Amino acid sequence: MGTLSTAAAGTASADTSASPTSADAARITRAAHIPQEAVSGPSRTPTAAASPATAASGTAAVFGMFAIDTRGNLYSYAPDSADVLAPREQLATDFADVRTAGSADDDGDGVADDTWVWTTNGGLSSSYGYVGGGWNIYDSVFTPGDLGGAQGYDVLGRDADGVLWFYYGYGDGTLTARHKVGSSWDQYTQLTGKGDLTGDQRPDLVARDSSGVLWLYKGTGDGNAPFEARTKVGSGWNQFDALVATGDMDLDGKADLIARQPSGDLYFYRGTGDAAAPFAAKRQVGHGYQTYRVMFS
Repeated sequence: MGTLSTAAAGTASADTSASPTSADAARITRAAHIPQEAVSGPSRTPTAAASPATAASGTAAVFGMFAIDTRGNLYSYAPDSADVLAPREQLATDFADVRTAGSADDDGDGVADDTWVWTTNGGLSSSYGYVGGGWNIYDSVFTPGDLGGAQGYDVLGRDADGVLWFYYGYGDGTLTARHKVGSSWDQYTQLTGKGDLTGDQRPDLVARDSSGVLWLYKGTGDGNAPFEARTKVGSGWNQFDALVATGDMDLDGKADLIARQPSGDLYFYRGTGDAAAPFAAKRQVGHGYQTYRVMFS
């Protein structure tokens, strides 16, 4: 395995050839930055910038969904209260080397401030600049939200041994050194999370095991032990080949989940905010999504 190096935005790194650049990450951030006035309504009240701890109760961040096809074309899908996904918009044609990415709402105002972008050669960039290389030691990387109270979206990575590693994010394109927060996470075939699923204002995580059971890990707010013991959500989730935690896609103030079947049929699971049953029944919202190599929010 390679070694992992990180650098503050603008700091020289041993692997400066990693792409995309900070400008590419900023393109995603701009597309994900849905203005509060555009999504306000009976269940969404615009709020002033605030830390996640003081953000308006019951209001999940709004990012939309992004997808990269096999040719490297990047598309965005804005959230839509009726159809969930607004018609797609092409953003770029040069994202073939992007492995995955994740939007971040670092100041807790409900809209995107930054984007973490991981490349196939192991690089990590943000809207602020190049962060570091060596991220291919992880088979899964994502940013569920502010898990540890450092006012910035944190990053999780799972290595080949099933160990889960935690990086504090500070909302300026920098990360702390990693620390271990769990083992045996290789029992899961999908890991995803983006915001609060249980109504307690702490980011949560869902994980699907090899038998198709989906498990909920409630966030604790403690970066040293970021999740409570798992609880079962349901079975039959191995019908999907991709799970994407999206934040709020139907503009009701609660975080949701998108799931894709291998056929390309796309389903929406509306978030309920209830830890005992975090998702409503699935609803088909599209087809033909098998053309995408990766989807993220």
